Amino acid sequence: MSPEFGAVLVLAVGQLLVPLLNGMLSRRQTKHEAAADQVPLLVQSVTAVAQDVRDIKAELRVVSEHGAMLKLLDLRLRALEDWMGGARPQLNSMANHVTLLLGERDAGRQLQRAAQAVSPKDVGSAP
Repeated sequence: MSPEFGAVLVLAVGQLLVPLLNGMLSRRQTKHEAAADQVPLLVQSVTAVAQDVRDIKAELRVVSEHGAMLKLLDLRLRALEDWMGGARPQLNSMANHVTLLLGERDAGRQLQRAAQAVSPKDVGSAP
């Protein structure tokens, strides 16, 4: 191969490669510029997501507080149910005593009425 042919070949290849490389660099620069243009949008999206996360955390705190209140109310309800369970037999016993006392009172009244129904003459004339 002659040196002139080699030089022509290098010149021809150079003529083909330079526009190809320029096109590749131009496309690469365009992609970088497009990516740089999207950075503010990405920052805005990340900021919105961060605000949503803060809102969700605040709502979770409220839910947690409500859960704690529900547990406390459940404990109080169980304590009240236990107290009622212990009080029922005592109330039944008291109701039975009251019923007996009322029955005795009614019986006493009936005896008084019977005694009043019997006149003193009847008592004095008995043999």
